[in-house]
Amino acid sequence: MLRITDLRKSYGDHEVLKGVNLSVAKGKMVFIIGPSGSGKSSLLRCCNRLEDANAGTILVDGEDITAAKADLNRIRQNIGMVFQHFNLYRHLSVLSNVTLALRKVQKLSRQQADERGLEALAKVGLSDKSQAYPDQLSGGQQQRVGIARSLALRPKIVLFDEPTSALDPELVGEVLKVMRALKEDGMTMVVVSHEMSFARAAADHVVFMDAGLIVEQGHPEQLFGAPTQPRTQAFLANLSTHSRQNALTNTAV
Repeated sequence: MLRITDLRKSYGDHEVLKGVNLSVAKGKMVFIIGPSGSGKSSLLRCCNRLEDANAGTILVDGEDITAAKADLNRIRQNIGMVFQHFNLYRHLSVLSNVTLALRKVQKLSRQQADERGLEALAKVGLSDKSQAYPDQLSGGQQQRVGIARSLALRPKIVLFDEPTSALDPELVGEVLKVMRALKEDGMTMVVVSHEMSFARAAADHVVFMDAGLIVEQGHPEQLFGAPTQPRTQAFLANLSTHSRQNALTNTAV
């Protein structure tokens, strides 16, 4: 479904992607992990052309989306994007947020758009919130609206850029539950996230990036349980130490 070949991206003199190669099979959930500044979010943004790569190719379902004459409007309908900070329009209802692109880009009638929007909201467990406004929802509910907005376009693949990092810890689970359900329905997903336990439990494949390169990748049990590269080992060891320190702090409190 997704094939990335020798992808390079620079901001001025700073090269953030240094020749990334990655393949994602249809219906699979691939997690990308790594330290801040490793190029994870830039990679996702190149995959739906929010950023233009300097070199390399990206194929989505066999189509080269990096081609000079690529139709960006059509491409972005096939590639859903879920952002860290929801990006909902506060003055629009939940249903209107979900259906806006259906009406403005796909030119569906309001009735057609509303039917598809309600279908998408049902998939994320928010059928009863269709007429609410974003400020009336919790952060987890707002992120689920963001997911529904992507699903309403019926994309071939959905990209998640830190979908839970802006949420309070008790709200994270409801978003991860939706993502697991999407995986079970066969949606192809690429997820940038620090939710390591979820990655280990739900991902089909995990990619570790550092300094603009893929250092190591493999099945979650292999990568988390027996990483082969020293940089991966150090990163996971630091995470484990940090988690233990947080647990001790929470116990003390």
